[in-house]
Amino acid sequence: QKASLVIWDEAPMTHRHFEAVDRSLRDLMDNDDEPFGGKLFVLSGYFHQILPVVVRGSPAQTIDACLKSFTLWPKSQQLHLRKNMWVMSAQNESTATELAEFSEFLLQVGEGRHEINPALGQDGIKIPKDIPIENLEEELSDVGGDEEIRPRATPRDLTRMVDELYADINNPEIANDEYFAKWTILTTTNAVVQRINETVAQQQEGVS
Repeated sequence: QKASLVIWDEAPMTHRHFEAVDRSLRDLMDNDDEPFGGKLFVLSGYFHQILPVVVRGSPAQTIDACLKSFTLWPKSQQLHLRKNMWVMSAQNESTATELAEFSEFLLQVGEGRHEINPALGQDGIKIPKDIPIENLEEELSDVGGDEEIRPRATPRDLTRMVDELYADINNPEIANDEYFAKWTILTTTNAVVQRINETVAQQQEGVS
């Protein structure tokens, strides 16, 4: 009740059940006339990223679950951030150029302007050549569908990916916190996260 500002990050990924927060705050603050009971909400995020997940839902159901379908959306004030702080904070011109090019790639994908891969249909895009790890696709075909979650099984493609991303993992002058933060591996399930962590640990000298 004492809060004067609530910042809700990654709001576009939130289901419109978010409306329950509005109703709860109106009741809590005894203020039915103002959105969120009079509390100021800042909803931040990027609609080009992942939308709310509707299990086995149709595109129409996904759209209906989005924040833009929220009853208060028409009353909200939208502010657009135009400066890419990621690029502006780069340590040198080379890194800034690399980040700017990658940011433009993401923007094109989000706006539907990036070239598609006809072999994969309208939902498949062409990935810039400097992003994939070379020859990894061929090795993926040799890995069984359930190998990534089978205990103690480490697919060759995963080992190769770790070797490629963390080539300096055993160099104490390079492998600091910033090094690992820069090469973070994102994945989908806890089982796969565990497998990746095990593989990275195996590559570290003196780590059992």
